[in-house]
Amino acid sequence: MKHTQPRPGFGAMMVALPGPDRKRTLAVYRFRVTYRSPSPVEPGCVMTWEVSGGRLPYQVALERTASGQLRWHCSCADAVYRGEDDPNHACKHVGGLMDCVPDVGRTSSGA
Repeated sequence: MKHTQPRPGFGAMMVALPGPDRKRTLAVYRFRVTYRSPSPVEPGCVMTWEVSGGRLPYQVALERTASGQLRWHCSCADAVYRGEDDPNHACKHVGGLMDCVPDVGRTSSGA
């Protein structure tokens, strides 16, 4: 008897986003899946991505709260500092990922 495992939708993707320079010239950012929860409907970490292509590598995480809402997190300075004052702020890394993963939709963001 052959057992098959469900295949993930993707392991990595490339997205053109405003770059790290002052002119915000488009740059290619790579999002690589580093973790997928075996129980994505349960509270906790749903998925994480490693982001490269800018000045520094970053990590983006998607969390499911106890109430069932999804919340995005990014380790970049924009998400950390602007997210303190505006919990709905989404940095370009989170915004680019949300645009490419329509099933997840636009949910609240956090630092």
